[in-house]
This record gives sequence, C-alpha cells and structure tokens, in this order.
Amino acid sequence: MRLFIGIIFSVIYSLSMLAQTADESLVKASAIAEGFFFDNTVPTKLLIPANSTTAILKDPDGKALLAVYFPKDHLMDESLKERAIPAEYVQYSDKLIRDYEGRRPLPVASGIGVRIGEPFVRFEYTDIDSNVWNNDKLKDRIYVINIWQTECGPCRREMPALSEWKDRFPQVVFLSASRHNKEEILPIAEQHHFTWIHLQEATDLVALVGQQGFPLTIVVDKNGIVRHAKVGASAENQAEAVAVIENLSY
Repeated sequence: MRLFIGIIFSVIYSLSMLAQTADESLVKASAIAEGFFFDNTVPTKLLIPANSTTAILKDPDGKALLAVYFPKDHLMDESLKERAIPAEYVQYSDKLIRDYEGRRPLPVASGIGVRIGEPFVRFEYTDIDSNVWNNDKLKDRIYVINIWQTECGPCRREMPALSEWKDRFPQVVFLSASRHNKEEILPIAEQHHFTWIHLQEATDLVALVGQQGFPLTIVVDKNGIVRHAKVGASAENQAEAVAVIENLSY
C-alpha cells in the first residue's frame, strides 16, 4: 500500500514538474501576422508586405506585439510560415489571437461595417452572466450596441453617460460589445459604472469598427434595421443617438 501511494505521489510530482517546465518554456512573440506568431529573429520588413495594415497589441504583462494584417488576396510565403512559432509555445497565445482578430480591419466603403437603413448583421454572443444574445432574441425590441475596447480612453469616459441612457429608456435593450472576456470587462465596468449588458469576446461585432476607431454606437429598431451608427464619444454623437432612441421609443 505504501509503495502504491509512493508511486502515485511520484507521478503527481512528475506531472507538476512537467507542467511547470512547459509554462517556463513559453516564449513571448514579437509579432503576429495572419495568425502566425514570430519572434525578433524574423526581420519586420518580411512580415509587412505592401499595403498591409498594422496595429500594436499588448499582452497581460504589458509587452507590445506588432500585429500585421495582409492585404486582400495576399498569401504568406511558405518559407515564412516555416519560421513561425506554434501557438502552443507562445505565452498568452489565446488572448493575443483573440485581440488580433478583434482588431482586424474590415474594408467597407462607409468606413464601418454597418449602414443606416439596412438590417443589422447576424450575431450571437454570451454576456458575462452566461446569457445568450442574438438577433432572434431581440426581435421586436429596440436595442443599442456600444462597441469599445480597454485601450480606448473616450470609451471609458462616456460609460457613466451611457448608463444614464439605460435608466432613461427602460424598454430599450442596451448591449456593450468588446473582444474582452469577463475578467477583463468587470473591473472596467465597475470602475466606470457601466451598467449595460456586456457581450464578451464579440469579435465579429468589434470588426464592424474597421479602421475608424472606438467607440462605435449603433441603434437598431424593432424590425432589426440600423437607424444610427457613428464612431466617437463626442457630446454631439451622444445627443444624436439619444434623439434616435427617443423617436423610436414613441
């Protein structure tokens, strides 16, 4: 019996050491291009073909990471892919990939991926309380979506004002959408008294922002048609959104 218990403890200890070794062996990538991670041994110029779009991401430790988005129809060279680091060996790879996709530009003529007078895009996401929200659930309801990210100062500054909208129009559904998860959203929502329903990891909705910047506020009527869509947290934009909500509500 003692021998058996000793073997069990040895196995557990070995597994814990392997896990620790695996964690310690994870590397910090310096760039991500088309979903592939690279370290600083790969020259930056090789990762940025002509007409590419770039952004800067940050991991939870604050380390900057270059994000590169290739132009449409441009394929990464196979020799470059061979120099990529497998995601399982990159620290915070899941979060970085999520952030990378959340920042992916959406090239549309209007600059954002939504147009007034047209049906709002199909979507389905879970909020931080595990409730599922989609177009069908919001049928026959007026709803407002505010798309934001943690790095956006104007997004944070307008949060208290947005919460007043929720109090003013109780019959309207107010949804916030970001690429972040519950652990990232809650501290900010609590700090800035942001009382909307928070959709997490809503990458398709975040992509609607394109290259225009955050926040993007969208008002959708009871028929699922977009009636307001503007980027920015100015007082003028907020007043315009409120006026649209008010007109739809009566």
